[in-house]
Amino acid sequence: MRKIVITGASGGIGQALAEDLLRKGHFLYLVGNKNISRLDGLQKTFPGKLVLLPFDFDHDFDLEDLVQHLVDVDTVIHAMGVSSAGMSWKIAESIWERSLRLNLTIPFKITQRLIPSMRQEKFGRIIFFSSVVAQKGIVGTSAYSASKSALIGLTRTLAAELATSNITVNCIAPGYMDVGMIHEVSPEFLENVVESIPMKQLGDVKNICKTVNYLIDEKTDYVTGQVLNVNGGMI
Repeated sequence: MRKIVITGASGGIGQALAEDLLRKGHFLYLVGNKNISRLDGLQKTFPGKLVLLPFDFDHDFDLEDLVQHLVDVDTVIHAMGVSSAGMSWKIAESIWERSLRLNLTIPFKITQRLIPSMRQEKFGRIIFFSSVVAQKGIVGTSAYSASKSALIGLTRTLAAELATSNITVNCIAPGYMDVGMIHEVSPEFLENVVESIPMKQLGDVKNICKTVNYLIDEKTDYVTGQVLNVNGGMI
């Protein structure tokens, strides 16, 4: 049994991961925003197997207060993220800073505080979530793309730093999945998205769950610093 923290647990991918990992017997700390009530059903189905931690990262919060709830964590999965849209020369400074804070800075700061205990135990699994958008150069996504691209560099650096401590650090870069942000787009945009995918369909989130389970397995100890693309062949 692992003790796993999932940030962004109330999002589409986060919810799917939480249910899958609970069914496999792990203990979870689920960090979510104001929509964390979406996870109430899991608390009823898996009593005593999870802790719900509501934190609004858009406002001032005590990071140390969050971290002190994360006891004996050996696995960190950062599924949190926020989308943004706007041409680079028009994007507001507040949107740029919010994208970097929520997609990059907060995941890093949480991870930074959990690394010492993982190093002491000589074991850990860290997973960040980037995006196909960070690798393709899509018009109108400068803030989102920059923040998600930075996670790739962070992944590779942490992997090099932590390799001798038996801590792997990897990054999953989903394409367009059937949960989460995709439901915020127009039907016309969705049609164009599906047409751009070689497999001509949105990704089933079960593929993300399988990839995460592979990466957190204790026997997957020679895979680190990698970006695993789950995107239906878009790259």
